[in-house]
Amino acid sequence: MPRLTQVLIAGALLLVQGSLYAQNIFSSPYSVYGVGMINNRTSSLNRSMGGVGIAVQDDYNLNPVNPASYGAISSPITHIYEIGLYVESNRYLTTSKAESKSTGGITNINYWFKFSKWWSASAGLAPYSSVGYKINTQRELGAASNVNYTYDGSGNLNQLYLGNSFNVVKNLSLGVNLSYIFGSITKNESIDIPSQSSVLTFENQVVARKVHADFGLQYRINLKNRALVVGLVADNGIKFNGSQKSTLYDENADTLTSDNGDKLKYKLPASYGVGLALHSKRSIIAADLKFEKWSSASFSDQELTFEDSWKFALGYLYKGNPNAESYLGLASLRAGFYTQNYPIKLDGTSFLTWGLSAGVSLPVFDGKSSINLTYSYDRLGTTSNNLILQNSQKIMVDVVIRDLWGIRRKFD
Repeated sequence: MPRLTQVLIAGALLLVQGSLYAQNIFSSPYSVYGVGMINNRTSSLNRSMGGVGIAVQDDYNLNPVNPASYGAISSPITHIYEIGLYVESNRYLTTSKAESKSTGGITNINYWFKFSKWWSASAGLAPYSSVGYKINTQRELGAASNVNYTYDGSGNLNQLYLGNSFNVVKNLSLGVNLSYIFGSITKNESIDIPSQSSVLTFENQVVARKVHADFGLQYRINLKNRALVVGLVADNGIKFNGSQKSTLYDENADTLTSDNGDKLKYKLPASYGVGLALHSKRSIIAADLKFEKWSSASFSDQELTFEDSWKFALGYLYKGNPNAESYLGLASLRAGFYTQNYPIKLDGTSFLTWGLSAGVSLPVFDGKSSINLTYSYDRLGTTSNNLILQNSQKIMVDVVIRDLWGIRRKFD
């Protein structure tokens, strides 16, 4: 799929048109690159706190960002079930055009349980990457002018994961997430030459069947009335294979020639993160710093300039009062912020992506379970050099069901 960088730089006929796919967790013209927009494995706790979680330990909520945290959920909780839904509104801008689109779907399905006092586990299904775009533009091709180019892509790679956390010694826990990544992504590039009454179509397809692992560690330092948790996560990166097919059609859509073309390879970077979190009886304040070695990434069908990426996230959680006599006193409040440099340079342009979020956890069923409401705003891209600026707003609703023994909360 040649000249993909120019697609975002052209700015001629903007942009993301046609239907956006409801199964996609993130629809973006920037998903034209590689295997699309990479989605972090999260729960409602992480999403409402700006994505932090490397050093977060919560007694009542699942934290898939660091598998070492699973053991922090303790008795009387025996099981946790979580499912999340979202609606998303996207606005796309260039220096001369604007367009808006909406989508929605499932964010994740998570289930937590314990094998023993020292061994906890979590299983779930979540998106790994998403592709959703349709872009039209016109350019010259040799002696031909006003050649119509259409780029469209759709599909998802999903991950079915099983995470394990082991309390090795007092205050030290280790964790591993084993993931099975599966799904398919299809990208098409069509070149319509009116003067020749023919259409050349390139189809790229990625079909994934991969087993992957990432790791985590947490160490808790107990202070007088608080605790400081240090967390580490590591992911060695992953490779995907794909195939390219090219087909030449005439003006009647009859196939003139067809070629299966070359095999495609996508190499995604290794990443490493460190986190600090200060825990008190009623609150958590946490910060994460994550490094992604994008300079070692490669997409065989796209000539791109990668640069290493750093992500910083800061989050706050007020747990509420479990002994409160009023309903509002039981509610948990959350907020967070993140910023990251985008790992691909487009026409020599670098830019930051950032976002913020806030949420509330409302107890139901006598305080045993909760409905979590989260709002997030994300900003990706820039209008410099005729690139595309994307503003996204999401509203997420997560239902968390907990099995608790021996606790009965009362409120007016």
